[in-house]
Amino acid sequence: MYIAPNSTIKLLTGVPIDKNQSDTLWFASVGEQTAYFNGKAKRTFSLQTYQRTERGYCRLEVNPYDIYDCNYMMFQNTSYGSKWFYAFVDKITYINNSVAEVVYTLDPLQ
Repeated sequence: MYIAPNSTIKLLTGVPIDKNQSDTLWFASVGEQTAYFNGKAKRTFSLQTYQRTERGYCRLEVNPYDIYDCNYMMFQNTSYGSKWFYAFVDKITYINNSVAEVVYTLDPLQ
């Protein structure tokens, strides 16, 4: 079955939490959480392929040097609901001048 590319990926910068879970953020509501992270967005990519939470990487049409300062991401598979997934950016790999591979780990607390 064909799934039309309809996912949204946002790369964030300056998010003050880490994978050790020694520093995390708590929010009173989902709306407050979404608004906070949207405010940290550096780049937004629309109409992306379905993002599998267990895969742990995605390729984006962007010059890798433009996103090396991103430390967190959020994505939403809009064809299947409105839930945002949050993840730590582990590595950004240069593929070519217009493609970067982003390796990530889901944030279990967010």
